[in-house]
Amino acid sequence: MNGTLVGCWASGIPQIKERLGLDEGTLGLALLAFAFGSIVAMLFGGPRIDHFGSRLVLLISTLGFSFSLPLVLLAQSLPQLLAAVVVIGFANGLMDVSMNAQGITVERRRDRPIMSSLHAFFSIGGMTGAAAAALSYGLGGGIEHYLLTVCVLVIPPAVFALHGLFPDAQAAGLKGRILALPPRSLWLIAAFTCIAFVCEGAMFDWGAVYLRDALGSDASTAALGFGTFSAAMAAGRLLGDRVVARTSRVTILRGSAVIACLGYVLALAGESIVLTFFGYALIGLGVANIVPVLFSLAGTRKEIGHGSGIAAVATAGYSGSLLGPAWVGFLADLFSLRWALAVTAVFLVLLVCFGRLVRKD
Repeated sequence: MNGTLVGCWASGIPQIKERLGLDEGTLGLALLAFAFGSIVAMLFGGPRIDHFGSRLVLLISTLGFSFSLPLVLLAQSLPQLLAAVVVIGFANGLMDVSMNAQGITVERRRDRPIMSSLHAFFSIGGMTGAAAAALSYGLGGGIEHYLLTVCVLVIPPAVFALHGLFPDAQAAGLKGRILALPPRSLWLIAAFTCIAFVCEGAMFDWGAVYLRDALGSDASTAALGFGTFSAAMAAGRLLGDRVVARTSRVTILRGSAVIACLGYVLALAGESIVLTFFGYALIGLGVANIVPVLFSLAGTRKEIGHGSGIAAVATAGYSGSLLGPAWVGFLADLFSLRWALAVTAVFLVLLVCFGRLVRKD
């Protein structure tokens, strides 16, 4: 459900840009609002999850995301768009932390890796949202048609699914924390999560725009490009838990970063839409298991509740989402979107070089 809603948001960004007449720099400022709202939710939401449990918080945040996403349709100016996107980002951030905290609870009960598979359904949802956008555009509809339809259709199955969630074993035992800030043992994991979110955020927020503006594709093709990225990410995550069980998390982190770097090279190398789609697929496959592995590591620290642990690391990640896509927009204004995305991909090299240090934490 979360992936579908985020996919609808990401696929609609080019249309929002056109409707309000935003340039790349101004769009980057608008995208800051989404990450800002998510970060605020994560800072305050982690301790609330430790206290009230992820099930209740997930119910509230899922409904909040579904009802708030159509607010972008009411925006007639940049200030109105910023206000709407902050609310949407807040609901998404709260949903993000609570569903991952619930995932840690399930993973502990099953006593085997499952986080990559759970994250795969986020990617499947992103693919679904992108497909809905592409279908709507292909039939001559606009952003309002698929956005309202998807948001309404998400609510009943989401409420039904929430009945099957588990109560958190330690939810009532952790009180008094106001903010979810990372302890020293999580600093390196938080830094890597920030890098992963910078690269994912660049694809979520600028992947469709790059196909539309830099390569001259139509709206339907741009939406399918984002869908290709999401589909590859889903495939990588569906296989990820088996890989985690057979190898080390360090190997996964470094190998995934190499694959994603290669994808960026192919996507930005020329003017071919086919080659760009193939690059998007490699990027999706590469970044697929980085965040699930890091979240699993963060959620199993004994010195902090798993809600606060995930929230702390996710806050660092969304800080990357806050700075990365906006930074891409500003660089695109100064140079070009192609070069801005290329500079973003350089951060993955840091993960390749220093990923081995995770085993020491």
